[in-house]
Amino acid sequence: MYEQHDFPNVDLGDAAAELEALDAAFLPHAAPLVPPANPGFQLPRRLWLAMVACYGVFFGAIAIATGGSGAARFAIVISVLYTFVFFGVARIGARQAGPEARSPLDRGQALSTWTGPMESRTVFAQVLIVPVVLALFAIGIAIICALSA
Repeated sequence: MYEQHDFPNVDLGDAAAELEALDAAFLPHAAPLVPPANPGFQLPRRLWLAMVACYGVFFGAIAIATGGSGAARFAIVISVLYTFVFFGVARIGARQAGPEARSPLDRGQALSTWTGPMESRTVFAQVLIVPVVLALFAIGIAIICALSA
């Protein structure tokens, strides 16, 4: 069954030419250019500080709202540690690429995104909407807890 070797007659000259053409098709024509600098996140430092401040307000207000409950304190500490890990791993990963270029927003320019250039106010609003809403939520919970006590 497997001993039968019936192959059609193939002209090796044609096969060699096809293989050379196939090899040439898969070879890169030129090496990609290496970017001169690491663009990084391209977000200004003040934006990161505002985000961290919002999370600080969130955790502080939740701690105030829950009072002296040991279980609540434990959960808050674990949540704070997870937040440190989240931002810390991102920072470590970003530093692996070397120093970042200065943010276009710090230079008064628009931030280039996939959907087009974004002005500073738009970038801040988009990035800070969730942290600000979380901080306001926690402040609201603290106020409700204070008024109901």
